[in-house]
Amino acid sequence: MIDDSLLSQLKGIGMSEYEAKVYVILSALRVASAREIHEQTKIPRGRIYETLGTLTRKGFIVSSGKSPVRYSPVDATQTFERLKRESVTSLAGLFRRLKTLETETPEPLMQGYKLYTDWTRDNQIRMMLKRAKSEIILLCNDEEFLRKYGDDIARAAKRVVVYLVIGRKELAESAPVKCYMGGSDIEASLFCPEGGENNGLLLKLVVVADRGESLSILEENGRLMGIFICPDMYAGYLSRKFVQEIQPVERSHKGARKGKLPGTGKPKLCPEIYRLNS
Repeated sequence: MIDDSLLSQLKGIGMSEYEAKVYVILSALRVASAREIHEQTKIPRGRIYETLGTLTRKGFIVSSGKSPVRYSPVDATQTFERLKRESVTSLAGLFRRLKTLETETPEPLMQGYKLYTDWTRDNQIRMMLKRAKSEIILLCNDEEFLRKYGDDIARAAKRVVVYLVIGRKELAESAPVKCYMGGSDIEASLFCPEGGENNGLLLKLVVVADRGESLSILEENGRLMGIFICPDMYAGYLSRKFVQEIQPVERSHKGARKGKLPGTGKPKLCPEIYRLNS
């Protein structure tokens, strides 16, 4: 009488083995006493009353009469419509709780992006120079980059504080803004890193904007690669470290007044950017 597949389905909605057997028998008999259910299911008599009480609390069956008490199933349509409503409500609540956990999960402290093409690197550098709101720090050891982004750097210097830190003093003669040179830490770790010649990795340019994002251009075995980090959790510390260590570079009077950006034929723009922090 008892279909094993039916028992499995009932257990799938949360019934125990005994609950499923009792419910199937009652659904077939329509009404029966605890003794009659025991005889049909062979469930131990002591467990029959426990099982009937559980099914009653769950709303699957009802009891009536006395001596003996008889049990019958609640209308199946009514029961399973209720189960569907409860299931939908439960799943909706679970979904909301999981979504809450999802939104409470903190964003990664830093996101790094590799910039493989010239177009991508070029546009990211120009966008950083354009969107900066308070400060830009550039570390450059390559005259080509100074020439390429000279106009962008000069325009940025009219809006925000710009610190252009160079690796070689002679680069100041072709720079678009006032230049600085770093202390021993900057020189050793960035412009002359230990083992740099051995691993083929050379720093060409670093841009740090508003102490919150950074972009580094590296040359590795003759190929350029960019790394853009936003937000950069170390940018604030590094920016303060750079500003503390750097010293202004004195350019020759001739170079400061009449020099031109190499390859452009344009006069250099040399706005003073020694401003107080604003």
